[in-house]
Amino acid sequence: MVSTVLLDTLQDPSKEINGLYSGQNPDEFITTVEQHFKQLLSPHDAFYQIPPLSSSHPPIAHRQRGLVRFEAMVQDTSASPEVYLGIMENGSHGGWGIYEHTIRPTDSDTDEPTLDYNQLRERSSVWAVTIPSQTKWSEDEFNGTDFPTPTQHNEYTCPRKYKNPSSDSSAFGVSLKLYQTDLSLKPGEVKTFVGILDEEDLASEVEEDEVQKLPVIHVVFTLDVASTTAAFDLKALRDTLPDDISITRQELLQWIADEGLGGDTVAAEWVLLLSLSKVQSRTPPMLPLSMTLAAFVDPVDKEAEEPTIVPILRQLLSAVSFMPLSLERLNKTFFLPTSVDEDVHAGFLQQSIGSCVIVSESGIKEGKVTEKGLRNLDALQSAIATQTISYVFPYSSYAFPVDLMFLVLTRGRKSAFVKTELVIPLQSTLPPDQLARVLYKQEGNIRLPEESRLKAFRNYLKTSRELKVSLSNEVGKYIEDEFVRRRQESTSTTSSEDLAREMTIAKLLSASRHESELTKETWKAAVEMDQQRQMATK
Repeated sequence: MVSTVLLDTLQDPSKEINGLYSGQNPDEFITTVEQHFKQLLSPHDAFYQIPPLSSSHPPIAHRQRGLVRFEAMVQDTSASPEVYLGIMENGSHGGWGIYEHTIRPTDSDTDEPTLDYNQLRERSSVWAVTIPSQTKWSEDEFNGTDFPTPTQHNEYTCPRKYKNPSSDSSAFGVSLKLYQTDLSLKPGEVKTFVGILDEEDLASEVEEDEVQKLPVIHVVFTLDVASTTAAFDLKALRDTLPDDISITRQELLQWIADEGLGGDTVAAEWVLLLSLSKVQSRTPPMLPLSMTLAAFVDPVDKEAEEPTIVPILRQLLSAVSFMPLSLERLNKTFFLPTSVDEDVHAGFLQQSIGSCVIVSESGIKEGKVTEKGLRNLDALQSAIATQTISYVFPYSSYAFPVDLMFLVLTRGRKSAFVKTELVIPLQSTLPPDQLARVLYKQEGNIRLPEESRLKAFRNYLKTSRELKVSLSNEVGKYIEDEFVRRRQESTSTTSSEDLAREMTIAKLLSASRHESELTKETWKAAVEMDQQRQMATK
């Protein structure tokens, strides 16, 4: 049962704001509004009564000046601040689009309203986009059960499509109007923005005299994504899993191997560890694993460009981007966000935190890589190696951190274009033609587990990814002694980089087993996995 106060606020948030204002300092009033709306709408049940703005519920599906929640990635923060009238002639507050909505011209309007320049205030304007390559189940989870995906899709043409990193036709962007002066957003951040949906005029990019409607959200408050995800109570998620987590783990490995990797459970386990990988620390650098699956045969049907592993991972992870390399993509598209005519165009590598980026080399044919293509390859290599991407401006560039999982698929023994930390040769017993048909299935031909098992797999991955693995003094001393022994006995030098890689693998393996403390047994298993991987590549 929705309360009357909540219902009134959802339908007419401007009236709620006007009711709160009684001559306070207009700058302090911004905090009052933020706290009031957050207190009213943050509780779980109330939050999921707010209509979602998403790919399945685009701006045209909503009533103007109503309240919405928008889970989005910040794409561009370079716009100049805007001014608005803080206090209007009638004494009411003019923020959150109230002033603009009040003075919108009608056919009978002839005079401009009087403007008191002493009452002008500043607000920030930031461009945010639907989360690039967000998977359907993840979006449905955000939308909530009260707002299912419509059976008939709302066709929506997004203005300024060049600002969308995703090639998905349903992706769109929104201009966020921010009134909180202490809110500092960075490109690539993912937040949930709650505010009043509106629109403003934008000159058409095609027809000079045509005016497009640009979607706008006047933000009343923001939340971190983790705090708004219905299923992100880790303890509650763990309670949904069996006591013996190895059963779920093994079932997941077998499904990935059988449906997407030609039965190779070793490669499937490496893909599992990759899917748990994330930035642990910038200083010292403890970055996500990057991985190349070698001997990944090309499709028999040249039209089957998307490998089966892509839709499989989309069933498991919240955001998966597929990047088929080709000369045309390398030479003609932006991999990095780039300023063009004083507006930042999105680049493909502008992905949200925790996204899995799958790069396929099967589309590369003989030809020339241009200077732009070489810069794109450098950008891809830098993102893999340093977990940073640059925002390119005419006379400068600025690096921003990312947190992405990279999986490269190549037919050769290693990638010809980028270097990853690990190379895993695909080892299947299937003949090449049959293997190709498994590696490049039509999505409708993939055998999916029951929905309850899929949900268990997702919960298992979420809890494993967030598990913090500690290292006791005893095990730490054991690892140190083993490292010294191996250096003394090995004919080839075991380096500190090898130790760091093994430690990363061991912690991911421990997390995948739901072990909160790294054991000697798991350490030995991780070292053995890495050694067998290296032997297989020789």
